[in-house]
Amino acid sequence: MDSRILVISMTLAFLSSPEQLKCDKKGMNTVLNQLLLLVMDAAKSDEHRHDGFHISEPLEVLVKMFVVEERTLDYVLCHAETEPTSDMSSTVHLFISLLFSFSNAWKGTDRLEQFTLVALLNILWSISFEPNYAQELVKDERFIETIQKFAENDKDQEMIEQYKPRSMESIKQATNDILHNLNRNSRDDVKPNQQETSVNALVANPAVESVNNKPSIMISYSHDNNTFCTQILGLLATCNDVFEIWIDRTHCQRANDLWEMIANGMEAACIIVCLLSTEYFESKSCRQEFIYANDSLKKKIVCVLLDNFEPKGWLGIRMTGMKYIRFRDCSQPDQVKMTELLNTILAALPSSRPLICENLPSPHHHQETPQPVSIAIQSTTPTFRPVDQWTSTDSDIHAWFASNQISIELHDLFNFRTGEEMLDYAQLLIEDRRQQMNIYAKIFTQKYHGRELPPHEFNRFAKAL
Repeated sequence: MDSRILVISMTLAFLSSPEQLKCDKKGMNTVLNQLLLLVMDAAKSDEHRHDGFHISEPLEVLVKMFVVEERTLDYVLCHAETEPTSDMSSTVHLFISLLFSFSNAWKGTDRLEQFTLVALLNILWSISFEPNYAQELVKDERFIETIQKFAENDKDQEMIEQYKPRSMESIKQATNDILHNLNRNSRDDVKPNQQETSVNALVANPAVESVNNKPSIMISYSHDNNTFCTQILGLLATCNDVFEIWIDRTHCQRANDLWEMIANGMEAACIIVCLLSTEYFESKSCRQEFIYANDSLKKKIVCVLLDNFEPKGWLGIRMTGMKYIRFRDCSQPDQVKMTELLNTILAALPSSRPLICENLPSPHHHQETPQPVSIAIQSTTPTFRPVDQWTSTDSDIHAWFASNQISIELHDLFNFRTGEEMLDYAQLLIEDRRQQMNIYAKIFTQKYHGRELPPHEFNRFAKAL
């Protein structure tokens, strides 16, 4: 490929969205071949340059493209067409050897070398996500020792990270997460920013074990969405007599191992609320949290989509069949949606009593920080609008399921869009309840990966309807 064409391709990769990059897979593979070959050739030079390019340039493009979808990393490691030929082992060790070459860059003043170091750590972090590739990293003890040294010594790293783009994570973040993915512990203290203390004060003290043994709700989010997260935190904090809230702001202030604390929080949570955005999708940290919650722990996830974000790639595959709540305007969240979100969480709790939230009042625009709102938690049957006025965009259907203690799985299974649909189905139940149960038992098993429909839950639903 002509170097001018490669420059154009690299530029387009930076300017394109993930969806645009995936549209031309054949063309993308050609670019990936050339990028890897350029890295291989530049690695042979003492100055780490080839054909007018510094090695940092193709590495930076690879960092972004590895975020697009998992197949990109797989292609570069296992299927790239280069001369001389490469395979998974040789390519992984190419990146490891380059890390060794640039490992002392943070001690000097060469910003280009420091930028290259950050890019390499981000690439190795992407590799560490995949178990088959991670084994190559684990086998190299010198690599493990090098990563541990970075994790334990962050001197002058803040200066280095002034030059990294948004598509890259910091040295500290990357090294700690590589060690987590490889099941190695870092002894470094993690001290997140102290923010939103007025709202954080409403969250249960993490140092004190809950005497009421309340269920735990965890919030997974990108720090780029801090403002919206604070509003959600304020919403959930109004129910802190019903459930505990786990969020990194309050639970990781003195953590010796950040990922161990996050993993513990996820394991203890009965529901994980994920605030999904473009920033979340492109964050390796957020990706790690979602995959662990969904793939490993099989946790109940409440998905909240921000603005116009559409889940694709690694996230889209895992969200197949999941229900979600979308907030089109995160600066002024729709109060109906806020009510729906809280009702969705309450309905999913392992509670012995119905928990229904009334509509939330509109926020006062003069408030800079969202204040706790007054929400009534009722133990009696709430007052509903006429059934023929219910729609899926309002909270009535969610509230009806929750008030009758019907599981969120059944709510999602039937997916009623209007109150009239519910009335029509009630007529079918009157005619032949057993037949309907047999039909939906099969659908339930398919939807929930082999689980059986609990007969008592279906009967509770049928009687309530």
